[in-house]
Amino acid sequence: MKLPRFLALFVFIGLVPFASAADANPIFGPYEAIVYDQTMLQGVKVDDVGDVFLMFQPDKTDTQLTIRISMAEGSQYRKWFTGDEVLVAQENAGRAPNSWTDRVQTTANYIEYIADGRIFLHLKKIEG
Repeated sequence: MKLPRFLALFVFIGLVPFASAADANPIFGPYEAIVYDQTMLQGVKVDDVGDVFLMFQPDKTDTQLTIRISMAEGSQYRKWFTGDEVLVAQENAGRAPNSWTDRVQTTANYIEYIADGRIFLHLKKIEG
């Protein structure tokens, strides 16, 4: 009976596109998340003018974070309005649970959000 094996192969091949689509990086407006830690974040949104906002998991609202930006992956970091390459988030003083915080406004192509020495969100501009 080779029919069941053939049928199983057909079903498996039919499911492959769905498996790869489920593994795709999340898209937020003009950005693709090349790193996205769901244990840290509930979501990311980008408004009509391109400002990026984060919503932290309720148990992560006191997370101390820094942000770095660059024009190309692996290139030198750009300086913020403060003159520093690393921006300490203003909301480090405390965030309300389930709220959009940590607004970032930049023309950079890459945004890295770092906490506890690791990148928990890395956005890559894919549009405009």
